[in-house]
Amino acid sequence: MASRSLGLLRTEMKRVIYACDVGSTRHQEKKQGPAFAWARLSPNEGIKSVQGSSDIQQLVRRLELDIEEGHSVALGFESPLFIPIPEDSKHLSKRRDGEGNRSFASRVGLSVCTLGVHQSAWILKRLYESSSRKCSFTLDMRCWPPSEHHRVLFCWEAFVSEGAHSDQDITDAATAIAFFFDNEEKLQEANAVRAKNPISLIGAVALWSGWTSDLRYLHMETLVLKPDVAFKGEIQVAS
Repeated sequence: MASRSLGLLRTEMKRVIYACDVGSTRHQEKKQGPAFAWARLSPNEGIKSVQGSSDIQQLVRRLELDIEEGHSVALGFESPLFIPIPEDSKHLSKRRDGEGNRSFASRVGLSVCTLGVHQSAWILKRLYESSSRKCSFTLDMRCWPPSEHHRVLFCWEAFVSEGAHSDQDITDAATAIAFFFDNEEKLQEANAVRAKNPISLIGAVALWSGWTSDLRYLHMETLVLKPDVAFKGEIQVAS
């Protein structure tokens, strides 16, 4: 795989990259719509293919269509997907390695953590009901880029903060997928956050939704990508 040129890699494998900016799906008084947003990118079509919306039901429909058409899917959530469980109590409530000043244990972090479980469970349950026979679930970053003969649903964590953060939720989602796209051949090098003795929130969601019965998923870290600049390109309205 590593010996293939980037051009061949991107034309031979049917795959798409998604990211969800976790937030309320209800109408927000101070916003024009929901705080939740998602974006999608087709590597075979390039960075100009970015599209998205704030409609979570539309997200699931588009994911189902991509899987039905034979694509592997990398599905990111901008919320903590695993947290550390230290042996020593004095290390409780401490940030994960690499989080900087955006700790999962902060007030905002804990809120997003809970909402991320809530929304990822809703999404993965519906995808399991419609698509579980067409691809397999994984948190293993070594499985991406995927094999052209083995379709996967690969979940990962987006960490869009500081200079990469914008005031538009959909832009944050686009920032995450653009960064994934730029690093999809070197995801292990780009992985930015670690935790000793993790408990996996997305692993628990995968178990709950039916995607796996393997209890080892409860102990897995996920890929965490931290973009350093915000997306500046055009975002098409998803149809």
